[in-house]
Amino acid sequence: MTPDHSHIHCDQHGEALPTFVCGHLFKHPVQRWFGDAPTADVPYPDSWCARCNAEFLKVCEWTEDNSDCLDLTIICHRCYENSKASSVESLGGKDKKAWIEAVTAGYHALVEKQRALEADYGISHFERWDYDQSTGTLTFSDGGVARLVADIEFIGSVSATGGTWLWAWANFHNEAQVVSRIPAVRDHGEKNGFLHLTVPLWRGGETDGWELSGVAAKVLSAKGVYRVPTDDGFLYMALMSIDRVG
Repeated sequence: MTPDHSHIHCDQHGEALPTFVCGHLFKHPVQRWFGDAPTADVPYPDSWCARCNAEFLKVCEWTEDNSDCLDLTIICHRCYENSKASSVESLGGKDKKAWIEAVTAGYHALVEKQRALEADYGISHFERWDYDQSTGTLTFSDGGVARLVADIEFIGSVSATGGTWLWAWANFHNEAQVVSRIPAVRDHGEKNGFLHLTVPLWRGGETDGWELSGVAAKVLSAKGVYRVPTDDGFLYMALMSIDRVG
């Protein structure tokens, strides 16, 4: 790959954005990645491995004295995404066991929440639904009349074409009103070593979407989850509260 101002040429992906990772991640990406959370301004933050993070934590910043371990390598943003996505495969041991338990608990809790939504609101029987990112609401209506309005928080989306899951906190096309609370799920993942909650994009399908939504609903204390179709898959959103109207 050869640098050219703000872009580089990748032999695999062509013209792309440059990103920086430590040499250990470049050689062995299937391990936990450390670094800042992605933002709209910096969607592909510099990343490093656990070995390098141990050096970083000694002074909580990179200096001339501790940065030699990094062996920084430039890779294109597509290679970065793919490599980081593979890191979820490194989950093992006690962390994997705890993750399976968290997914199972979240799923069972979500089943009960969905039953309650149906029993209390008949949520699957309305003629129409419409969500509005600018107001952070999901409206259910019959005969052109709004009947229920829910306060929503986007959880994430599944792409049928890419076969991937993308967390809403890492989708910078979303408006602020629907992603103000979802970072708490990422924080929960960081605290517990749950890589599936901290890696922005990874290989996943509809089942993963429901399982992750169960965990997210539990962390956010949501009343349930609603899934809507998109042009390329599904969008999952947490129902934080519901009010009858009309």
